[in-house]
Amino acid sequence: MHWESWLLRLALLATAAYQVITGNRAGATVAAEGFVVSLVPLLVGRLSKTHIPRPLEFAFVLGMALQFISESTKLFELFTYWDKLVHPTLVALTAMIGAWLLLGYRDAFGKRMPTQLIGVSGLLLGMAVGAFWEFVEFGSDWFGDANLQKSNADTLTDIMSNDIGAFVATLFGLWVYTHMLSQNRRREMGAIARWLGRGPSRLFDRHGRLIGAVVASVFALILFLSQWVDRGEPALANGLPVGQSRTWDFVAQPSGDTQVLAGDWVPDERGVCRVNLEQPKPGSEKPGVLELAPGSAYGVDGQPFSVQTRYFEARPPVSQGTEMDAGIAFGIRDAQDFDLLEQSALHDILRLDHYIHGKRRDLREKLYRTHGNEWHTLRVDVAGSTVTASVDGQAIYTVAGVPDTAGGVGLWARAAAATCFSDAHVTVGAGS
Repeated sequence: MHWESWLLRLALLATAAYQVITGNRAGATVAAEGFVVSLVPLLVGRLSKTHIPRPLEFAFVLGMALQFISESTKLFELFTYWDKLVHPTLVALTAMIGAWLLLGYRDAFGKRMPTQLIGVSGLLLGMAVGAFWEFVEFGSDWFGDANLQKSNADTLTDIMSNDIGAFVATLFGLWVYTHMLSQNRRREMGAIARWLGRGPSRLFDRHGRLIGAVVASVFALILFLSQWVDRGEPALANGLPVGQSRTWDFVAQPSGDTQVLAGDWVPDERGVCRVNLEQPKPGSEKPGVLELAPGSAYGVDGQPFSVQTRYFEARPPVSQGTEMDAGIAFGIRDAQDFDLLEQSALHDILRLDHYIHGKRRDLREKLYRTHGNEWHTLRVDVAGSTVTASVDGQAIYTVAGVPDTAGGVGLWARAAAATCFSDAHVTVGAGS
C-alpha cells in the first residue's frame, strides 16, 4: 500500500463529493474521471504481474490529481497563470517517468544505452506531450470554440514553460534514479518498461500497415473536417437599408435603437453592460452581442465606415473568473457570424477575428496592454476589405483582405464580471 498515492486518490474523491454537494455535476464528473485514471498503475501492475515502484506510482497519480482537481474546480480560470504551473508539472512528470522506465530497462536487461541518450529521450518525450496538448487545445477551439488558447503569446509561453519543465525534470529524474532508487525498484521499472514495450511492438509487427493506413485516414479526415466545419457561411440579406451615421448615449438611454443578439445586457450608471445573469462557471462565459441600428447594413458596396465606443472592463473577484474582453462587431449576419475587433485586458491583446458559426478564426493580433477597471476607447475603420484598429486615438494596425465586412454593427463582450459601454458612434462615408 503506497499511502501517499492513495491520499491523492482520496483527494480526487473528496473533490468529487464536494462538487456533488454543491450541485456542480460537471465538476464532480471530472474529479471522478481523475480517480479512475489514477488507478492505471494498479491495472498495469496486475496485468504485468509486477509491483509498481512507489516513486513511479506517486509521480503518475500526482500528475492526474493535479490536472483533474484543477479542472474540476476551474483553477485554470480563477488564477490567470495557473496553467503555467500545472502543465509544465505534468510535462515534467512525464519526462521523469519516461527516463526512469528507460533507465530501468537498460539496467535490468543489460542494454547498452548511454545515460545521456536516455536523458534526451525523456526530455523529448515530455516536450512531445506538451506540444501534443497544444494541438488538443487548438482542435477544441477550432471545432468547438472552447476558448482555450487565448492568444498566440499564451500558446507560445505554454510551450516554453513545458519545455523548461521537461528539461529540469529530466535532470532531477536522472539524479533520483542514480542516487535514491534501490536495485529492486530499478529492476521493477525495467520489467514494466519491457511489458509496456512488448504489446505495441507485437501490435505493429502484426498490423503495422493497417495501423498506418488508419492513422493516415484519420489525419486526412481531420483536415477535411477543419474546412467542412466552416461551410455554409450566411450571406448578407438583400434589401437591408443602408446604415446612416449615428450616435448612442447609453448613460442617458441604455436601450435606444439597439437589439440584443446574444447574452444579457442591462442598464447601469456606466451605460449598457454585458453581464452574466445565468452565473456560469468560470471559463464558461459566452460572448454577448448588442446590435446597433438593427436591420441596417454598413459597408455595402465597399462604402467606408467607422465605429467607435468607450468601454469599461470590470475586474472580477478572484472567485468569479478572469475574462475581461470587449469589442466591436461589424459585418454582422447573425449572432454567430461577424467580424470582431476585440481588446482583452486579461491577455493584453488587440485581436481581429472572423467568427463563423460561432467559432473564432484569427486574422491578426498584437500585444497592447490595458487594465481592468479603466475606461478606454476602441475604434475600427472599415474601407472595403481593409480594416484599421485603434485604441485611445492611436492606430495600432491595418489588415487587408478581411472577409465579409459589410453588414450590421454592434458591441461585443465576453466577461466574468461586467463590461460596460458608455457611448457609441458610427460614421459613414470617406474620411469617417
